Amino acid sequence: MINSVLSPIHIDLSSPMPKKRKTVVDLGTRMAHASMALAFLISYVTSESEYWRLVHVYSGYCLAAVLAFRLVWGWAGPASARWGLLLRRVAMWRVWLNKFKQGEWLSRNFWVGASSWVLSAAVLCIYVFCTVAIASGWATYNQLLGDGWLNDALQELHEGLGNVAMAVVCIHVGLVVMLRVWRGPQALRPMWRGYANTSGRG
Repeated sequence: MINSVLSPIHIDLSSPMPKKRKTVVDLGTRMAHASMALAFLISYVTSESEYWRLVHVYSGYCLAAVLAFRLVWGWAGPASARWGLLLRRVAMWRVWLNKFKQGEWLSRNFWVGASSWVLSAAVLCIYVFCTVAIASGWATYNQLLGDGWLNDALQELHEGLGNVAMAVVCIHVGLVVMLRVWRGPQALRPMWRGYANTSGRG
């Protein structure tokens, strides 16, 4: 009886191991991502309306608050939120350029990996463009440069950066949809739920 219980013959090694949940994106980053998307959308939609001008202004302030939180969180948050991680991903453009030159651009894996790089670069660009757009919008709204041509030029800069940021957002969303098609639901799970499923082996 004892031998039958302890015998390795009765251990089914072929059965799949249960999947473990690995935290990929922390809650603070996910909340900042969602809040920033909402504030930017409201600000952009109301940008051309005088009636909704105050909504545009205060949504811009909300966007500034989220960016300030993300800036601090990038230094004080967990490893997955650190600026160093994002900057290292963006700095990998040389790797993908070399792969492209070597002819690896014909493979599906190349485009999946390169798309992930573009996503990281787009996020960094959105942070920069939105920061400058908020600063120029605040200066214009308070007429820090008076009401002459300097203020008009700053207003044009504000509107132009808003349009550029929206273009980058569209690229970002388009790549997310493409990765969803290529890789399935697991491509969106890290940002939606914060974790990714991994094998329990090892």
